[in-house]
Amino acid sequence: MSMRIGCCITPHGFGHAARTAAILEAIGRSLVVRGVIGTTVPRWFFNDSLSISFSYSRLTTDIGLIQKNSLVEDLPATRQALDRFYPLSNDCIDKAADIFKDCDCILCDIAPLGIAAARRLGIPSLLIENFTWDWIYSGYQRQLPALGVHIEHLAELYGQADYHLQTDPVCRPVAGAVRIPPVSRIGKKDRRWIRRFLGIDEQAIVVLVTMGGLAGDDYNMGSLQQAGKHVFLLAGKGKSLTISGNIYQLPRQCGLYHPDLIAASDLVVGKVGYSTLAEVYAAGVPYAYVCRETFRESAILAEFIEHNNIGLAIGAVDFQSGRWLQRLPELLSIGSGKKPRENGANVAARFITDRLFVQRQ
Repeated sequence: MSMRIGCCITPHGFGHAARTAAILEAIGRSLVVRGVIGTTVPRWFFNDSLSISFSYSRLTTDIGLIQKNSLVEDLPATRQALDRFYPLSNDCIDKAADIFKDCDCILCDIAPLGIAAARRLGIPSLLIENFTWDWIYSGYQRQLPALGVHIEHLAELYGQADYHLQTDPVCRPVAGAVRIPPVSRIGKKDRRWIRRFLGIDEQAIVVLVTMGGLAGDDYNMGSLQQAGKHVFLLAGKGKSLTISGNIYQLPRQCGLYHPDLIAASDLVVGKVGYSTLAEVYAAGVPYAYVCRETFRESAILAEFIEHNNIGLAIGAVDFQSGRWLQRLPELLSIGSGKKPRENGANVAARFITDRLFVQRQ
């Protein structure tokens, strides 16, 4: 017997897609499962992340935040997009329901359109989150009071989910929700293979610089070149793999899996985000993180990082100027290495199969 799992995923960065992919893969290790994916996160991301069979439909699932770059939001543009998208129209719900019509359930990370589609189809919905958009928008309401109507509407939609999983670090604990450890994708290649592929000496100090799934960021190349005894991997940069001295520009589709790049590095530097944090946590690699000061989730992620002694903060100005390089010895000494940690993807998979698959037998 097989299971068809619908996945309605917010396109805000790649972290939500990474979390859903990790859970699908975990389910696939014990059941025959097919993912039915609806999102505007590009298909190649799921080709990289999934070994199970899946179908892909390009679907606008929600708005999230319109970004100027990885660290700066565009609130007026976000408000205008929200006004166009919500409340959900019947046509919008019908389109999603048509994509997921043969599914046994719909996982929603954190797009409430999937919850509405599941109700339309009469199948279970499962909300997976460490934050929801109503909570995020509440942090901007003083600046933009017009967000209030969307906060109320989204809170109502989220409340209609049949099941609710919250993944650490949780921003706002909800009574009755099932709490699970951080969810991360599992690597495919080991540290030695990645370094051989890139032609990097096994003894070299490698620093992975990543700003997540959003484009529009520039790095201070001059300062990186001056730190010539270290190798810098710039994730999501350029159109082809380019090597210039100690700097490797790695485009998004470079044939290298992001969790493998993390595990092959001695330090990860960049914007604090859920999937990067979860994968750094699993790999036991030090994390020099840059907070988004106006984004509410950042403070929660930072607290988790500091509590678990896996990283230190660097300021956005220091990151952009390259001054953070003066702290490299300190940053490289963070933490105590890889420790056995349960992957929340396995916990989520057990919950889903026990509640939604076993009950069908």
